[in-house]
Amino acid sequence: MSKSIKLNAFYKSVLSTLNIIFPLITAPYVARILSVDGFTEYNKAISIISWFTPFAVFGVYTYGMRTVSQIKNDKKKVSALFTKLFIFNIFTSVLVTAVYVIMVLLVPSFLKYRNIYLILASQIFFVCFATDYVNEAFESYGFILIKTFLCRFLYVISVFLFVRKNDDIFIYILLVNISLILNNILTFAYAKSKIRFSKICFKDLTSLFKPLSVVFLLVNSSMLYTIFDRFMLVWFSDALSLTYYNVSQTIILAVVNVTTSVLLVSIPRLSFYWADGKKNEYCFLLEKSSSSFLALHTPCCIGMAALSFEVFYIYAGQKYLSGALSLCLFSVRYYFGAFDMILAKQVLLATGNEKILTKIYYLAGIYNILCKIVLVLLNKLTSELCIITTASSDILVVVLQIIFIRKLGFNFSIFSKKNFKYLATSFLFIPIVLAVKHFISFDGAVSILIRSVVSVVLCGFLYLSMLIFTKDEFLKNLAFWKSKKQASGAKNE
Repeated sequence: MSKSIKLNAFYKSVLSTLNIIFPLITAPYVARILSVDGFTEYNKAISIISWFTPFAVFGVYTYGMRTVSQIKNDKKKVSALFTKLFIFNIFTSVLVTAVYVIMVLLVPSFLKYRNIYLILASQIFFVCFATDYVNEAFESYGFILIKTFLCRFLYVISVFLFVRKNDDIFIYILLVNISLILNNILTFAYAKSKIRFSKICFKDLTSLFKPLSVVFLLVNSSMLYTIFDRFMLVWFSDALSLTYYNVSQTIILAVVNVTTSVLLVSIPRLSFYWADGKKNEYCFLLEKSSSSFLALHTPCCIGMAALSFEVFYIYAGQKYLSGALSLCLFSVRYYFGAFDMILAKQVLLATGNEKILTKIYYLAGIYNILCKIVLVLLNKLTSELCIITTASSDILVVVLQIIFIRKLGFNFSIFSKKNFKYLATSFLFIPIVLAVKHFISFDGAVSILIRSVVSVVLCGFLYLSMLIFTKDEFLKNLAFWKSKKQASGAKNE
């Protein structure tokens, strides 16, 4: 294994950082330029698209990344699998796009903004070209970084050039689509340059249906959580509640995507180690990557919750400021979601226990649906209560995962002294931020920026001091302070 986990994590972290920087450049501008009606309708359309896209992907991405990771040393097997997955994905993309277009044309409530929904249909179709599962399996994170930077950069320039008036919503959506399509086409072209298509028969495609169905049910259990929340808010709440929900999730995901890079880059290697019978290497990498992930993820989530008012103001402006509480709640929810990501992706999924994971997700998903039905019946459905009830579902998921993992005999726990240390230190951010707010009162954009910067500096200094004082392993890895003995222990990485 010639490619370094550290280098892959670096590429993935830079990529995730770019995914924060570029939206931070464009989103505040777009939220302020576009009319509230146009921007809220766009959020509604994206929420509906999110219900159709998973059916178009049909588990191909996750199944492809894991399976190609396990057989990547056999070019013939990789070629055959890639061909089958791509053709299967074309079929699902065309079918789901057709169903979506028919729905948009027939449902009267889409009439006023029908063009918005029809333009977004291309996002569903072009998912068949999103073959980064091959690039991730072969750990080609350098290419993914360059490609994404190019597409995002062109998108940012285009937004500032062409989105100039409050009724430019159609232009904005066209630019979003072009950026996504270009990204997927470049992804496919690169993957195709490395892998040749092979001859297959119809039976080869039908044989994929069962394993992909299992992965589809597993991966798209999110349809019972945040996607279901959006669905309920679209039909049973006001448009602004949906906008608060979407904007809050977009902000926190931009940050979380950076922290999860430490975790995600380890999954192909963990899958390979487990399939190859290298249990010691698997356990070593699991412990190291999960700990590093929580060391980075915990302060980001708690810090975002503490500064939710300031962040929401900077991102969306004063006219959407009531959504700051949703961002605070989302930040807390995604802290608990970190445990799910570790136990699900690094343990159960990487070791081939997707059936157990699927049962857990759907059991908790049914609980989440029941919670939303109760909120609708009580006429209490808001973005805040949606997030709180979904967070309780996440906690249920983690409890069930721990129970099943213990039954499987895994000697691994997420509740360590080290992880508690990260949380306890991060909680100290709250009094620091409150003190800064006391001395720097709200007086427009300048005061918000000043107290945000001061808070981040003080909290960052506190957390860094804790890492240095305790000689934390995360800081050693970050600064490349690994000793030769540790490096030799991880030589297979």
